[in-house]
Amino acid sequence: MKLVLCLLFFGLSSNFVLYSQTGPVNVLGEVLLSNTRLRDSVYTNNVLVLNDSVLRINQASLTNLLNFNSTVYLKENGLGMVSSPSFRGTTASQTAVLWNGININSQTTGQTDFNTINTRGFNSIEVTPGGGSVANGSGAIGGSINLVNKLTYDTGFTNQLFLNYGEYNTYGIDYQTQYASKKTSITLGVSRNGSDNDYPYPETDQINQNGQYHNTNLSLASGYKLDKNNTIHIFANIYKGRRNFSVPTPNALQTKYTDLNTRSLVEWESIIGDVVSNLKVAMTTEEYEFFANIDNDFFTFGNVESFIANYKLEYSFSHKMLLSLGGNYTHNSGRGSDIQSESRNLAAATLSFKHEVSASFLYEIGLRQETNEDFGNPLLYSAGIRYKVSPFYQLKLNTSKNFRIPTYNDLYWSGLGDPNLKPETSYQAEMSHIFSHKKASLSITGYFNQVTDLLRYIPGTDGIFRPENTNDVHIYGLESIFSYEKKIANHSITVNATYAYTVSENKETEKQLIYVPFHKFTAAAGYRYKKVSTYYQYLNNGEVFTTTDNTTANILDSYMVANLGAEYALGNEGNYKIGVQLLNLWNEAYESVLNRPLPGRNINFYLNANL
Repeated sequence: MKLVLCLLFFGLSSNFVLYSQTGPVNVLGEVLLSNTRLRDSVYTNNVLVLNDSVLRINQASLTNLLNFNSTVYLKENGLGMVSSPSFRGTTASQTAVLWNGININSQTTGQTDFNTINTRGFNSIEVTPGGGSVANGSGAIGGSINLVNKLTYDTGFTNQLFLNYGEYNTYGIDYQTQYASKKTSITLGVSRNGSDNDYPYPETDQINQNGQYHNTNLSLASGYKLDKNNTIHIFANIYKGRRNFSVPTPNALQTKYTDLNTRSLVEWESIIGDVVSNLKVAMTTEEYEFFANIDNDFFTFGNVESFIANYKLEYSFSHKMLLSLGGNYTHNSGRGSDIQSESRNLAAATLSFKHEVSASFLYEIGLRQETNEDFGNPLLYSAGIRYKVSPFYQLKLNTSKNFRIPTYNDLYWSGLGDPNLKPETSYQAEMSHIFSHKKASLSITGYFNQVTDLLRYIPGTDGIFRPENTNDVHIYGLESIFSYEKKIANHSITVNATYAYTVSENKETEKQLIYVPFHKFTAAAGYRYKKVSTYYQYLNNGEVFTTTDNTTANILDSYMVANLGAEYALGNEGNYKIGVQLLNLWNEAYESVLNRPLPGRNINFYLNANL
């Protein structure tokens, strides 16, 4: 039965929407009108935009959202536990996560735990595959994910409440209130999520033990128009969470982990004629405490504070040419149980130029000169073209050089770190073919990525893992996204799909990197009639190797997971929506990390109210 449904929905995948006015798959920069000013964004890469309706219908974690709505592969150590991405066959620390344009990857681990990001605090999430170091700095090798708060004006006073409850005492509460006049916009949000997380492992008599978690998230997004030319934005976010880490065996030592992350950002944008000035000043902190024994008060800790300043100046020679100059400065200061107090300073200058030669042809180039105290001064570049062959077909070409610097743990961990590590360097190229007709679109992208000085933790003669610059890696593959929408009278149908084929190979051993599937496929179909909406989601992750020798004895099998949901809108305006979801509909027994089973079939109810 599962195979039949897989074939039925093959070619339909990734993003889906139940009640959105626009499709969930948007590719930025495909269409330019001659009377529209060029923006300082990338036009020769594809940017997948997941809008508000998609964020609301999925579970609250960034892990769940991207699992079912993108080509990104997620490794999750059990439901709600540590979750990390493999974007285009790269490692978890080679994906840059941005918050309103500010990089928030951990300075200790180099990555973002996707289960600490509550997606309901954002209006949209932008997923950009491929190299982005010219724009986003260190870490943007596999791709970038930007969490965006959009501000609206002159909409009055509005409120939104989202409640959900499911099995294993899993709950979520999200409340947002907004006031928007002609000059002022303020949005406040608070959310709380938690679970006993004591789900039974499918096809066994065991249950998930010590898996309880809860977290609270507070957010602020505000803007004030000083005059017709100047606007001030203020964003803030506080996340506090506690997780007991699930134990692989009943007799294993139980542990727990608490973390507190804060972010604050002030942005000043000024538009005077053909000149746009943008200044961002941000402060971020990350703190954690790890208790190796839940019954003991002893813990290890880490703390990093970061100051970030970005400035960008854009000048439009005409509606068809845009020159951008920018500068970036970052100061990190960190300490911990195993890291002495350390600080570092990073700076960069950027230059980019975009030219729409005609309605059919555009090219862009970008340069970034890095300067820092320890890792040399690499010059990064990106270049690309976009050619609209016909109203039906577009061609995009892009190439770039990218990098990632070692983290605090890599460099300074007592007895393990190596201050002489080199940054990873990446050279990439990709080609995209985009086909569109009415409400249907299909994009096919082929890419190649060579990563040198890959950072890995290698066991020494004493059996202890230490970071080393090891092998070169060749990564190549194919990505495809399909989207279709049809409306007939009161009926609306959407079908969407993504597929990714990925080879990520250690050049020396000619072996696939661990936890990189050759195939990932997702599918979704939604149907809406008046006040009733239904949808079906499907995810198929191919098998992965869990050891570097790629032996068949150490393979995680492929798995197929499906969700089924229905929703009904109450009231004349449909402001109240009640819904039910059957998650893991076919009760699949699966794990994305070895010995970390995920839940079987379970049910979830929700209420979405616009007050």
